[in-house]
Amino acid sequence: MTDQREEMVSALQDEVLSEMAETFFSARKAVDDETELFRSREDDLRRAGQRALCHAGWLADLLTGPDMAEQLWRALGVPVDFMRLPVGTDACPHRDLPFAWTRGGLYEKLLQEVYEDTWRAFDDYVNGAASPVPGRPGKVRRLGYRRYRQWAAEINQLVDKANRDHSPSCVLGMARSLDVEGQEKLRVAGSGMESYACALDATLALPRLDEGLPGLPELPELPPPDAAARTLRAFARRVWRERRDRAAEALARVERAQE
Repeated sequence: MTDQREEMVSALQDEVLSEMAETFFSARKAVDDETELFRSREDDLRRAGQRALCHAGWLADLLTGPDMAEQLWRALGVPVDFMRLPVGTDACPHRDLPFAWTRGGLYEKLLQEVYEDTWRAFDDYVNGAASPVPGRPGKVRRLGYRRYRQWAAEINQLVDKANRDHSPSCVLGMARSLDVEGQEKLRVAGSGMESYACALDATLALPRLDEGLPGLPELPELPPPDAAARTLRAFARRVWRERRDRAAEALARVERAQE
């Protein structure tokens, strides 16, 4: 009878330990999977940021330089810190030239259309471009910089919960509590595992994400084209009046790029 009882106790202990281990590793795997998915989207977002900066650089070139571009952004109420970020303007994106009767009119229309492209690129980066969800017809998702930062914070909450509720020391302590004989031997020997458990928690703790997203630029939202139209027209006419040669040269570069 005693042997049967010991076998039942041992089987119960094994089942509890197995369930504890499964819960421990499942919680950590869920965090790892979510973190892996998070990191897999970073490259797409980084490319979207570079596209936005490329369009901003093209707009600045069309405005004949960063000084006039900064004046435009300030006139539109847009913070200009992003202008310090590196911008590649060697290759202009393709855009069909609008129709106009005069060169000045062509310059004005092109500036408005390039601004619209820039606004859309910034919006795609900051708020996310709509994309279909695989396996869910009619559903779309938008993952932009803002949502990505929220996602990082949500993952860190999962990390904190896993480290707190499923810490190695907690699992180890529960496992030790099932071993009555082993506990008694430790008590008699005066041995403890507190410092070891703390070191184990520190070593095996899941790492938190940097919610500042250092690898991604922080870009502002731009006013919609309709809201910016009046200011854009005024700037186009001013540039064409004050810097016609440089504006005509920038316009010619765009024309050559479309050939």
